[in-house]
Amino acid sequence: MYIDIFNEVVDIMRNDYAGHKDKKGWDFPDKYRADILNLNNKHQLDDYTFVKIVNDYLLDFKDSHMFFITKDEKSKTNRDIGFKARRFNDALYVTEVTSETRLSIGEKIIALDEHTISKISHTHKRELRDEIPERQRWESIIEKYNTVYIEKNDNEVISFNLNLYEKQKYTPIHSLEKLNDNTLKMTLTDFFSSEPIEKILEDNQDALSHLENLLIDVRMNRGGSDASFESLLPLLFPMGKTSINLDNYKMDFNITKRTADLQIQGLKSLHDNTTDSSFKETLDNMIRFFEKNSGKGFVSFDNGGEFEIEGSKFPKNVIVLSDVYCGSAGDIFVDFASKSNKVTVIGRTTAGLNDYSNLINNDWNDKFSLYYPTSRMISLDNGNKDTGIKPDIYVEWTPEHLQSDIDIETALNLLSKQ
Repeated sequence: MYIDIFNEVVDIMRNDYAGHKDKKGWDFPDKYRADILNLNNKHQLDDYTFVKIVNDYLLDFKDSHMFFITKDEKSKTNRDIGFKARRFNDALYVTEVTSETRLSIGEKIIALDEHTISKISHTHKRELRDEIPERQRWESIIEKYNTVYIEKNDNEVISFNLNLYEKQKYTPIHSLEKLNDNTLKMTLTDFFSSEPIEKILEDNQDALSHLENLLIDVRMNRGGSDASFESLLPLLFPMGKTSINLDNYKMDFNITKRTADLQIQGLKSLHDNTTDSSFKETLDNMIRFFEKNSGKGFVSFDNGGEFEIEGSKFPKNVIVLSDVYCGSAGDIFVDFASKSNKVTVIGRTTAGLNDYSNLINNDWNDKFSLYYPTSRMISLDNGNKDTGIKPDIYVEWTPEHLQSDIDIETALNLLSKQ
């Protein structure tokens, strides 16, 4: 079973993946096939090990916008270390605790299995991808080690063995809260659907209609569809019409029959689960596009030209908070916002995931799913890669962020001077 699934993954990556022509010759599946067959013959291959092998193979393509998972939520594969950490200098700092109760937010990890963080970062350079410490993702690296070493405030070092815990389900946040008499903060952790955003706008129409300052926090935005944030755009731009050139977002879809079938299936599911008539129309157009071009390979998707936005007087000032954990449609949102003269982007450069995008998933029964990009930005032909959207005001991430929200403090300080 495992080798058959792996061979199909390889076939998808070499034919259906939107970057397969650009990255021809990058992957070396024979090494992973040998590992799978060897472990299987020794009866040492399970779902957990298989998923790790496949994701290691996917690293060959140097694309953070893809992943292979098990669908069984109770599987060992759907477990994690129970906390998140971020690097600063030669240490990792605990930024979030879910299940690992032996740790607290802000604690300093100085070593794993007696190896320094700098040494480990060199060992796992391929997996970490980014050399800038604040942009590195460490959770999957930490999982490879047994013992974590914590430096306490009094310089005492304690250690304990790591465990794996059942992953906590993602809880989306779409909220609006008051920071002061003149300022509201909107938090959006995804753009999966337009409906929660439109509900915020509808429920707070009066407050937004004469608001002085609006902060939009997309630092942890998981992406989704750019159609989902369309209703927010009038708030970002000044009164009158503003045209945004979309030529940088021109793309080709690699429409193999497999990709077309999966796209149509996913789009129809979205269509059935939304009540937004405008969003339904967008989905209908996409369905027709894939039905018409099934099996044709790379087909241009006409999404260039000028996009016109009718702006609004209020809010007068908008600040968008960004970070590396904001990607895909989140990247695009920050990019659009940065084009407005009443928006200031504060924080850190976004993930930069849109060279290859529009993910779909190929499933193997109820066992495994491969998520892979189906579209390719035409701008890649000119050597223009998506490295993320840079903020107007860069705020370096430091452990001080775990004591207070430095980004929001920076934003409020800026607004107080306007």
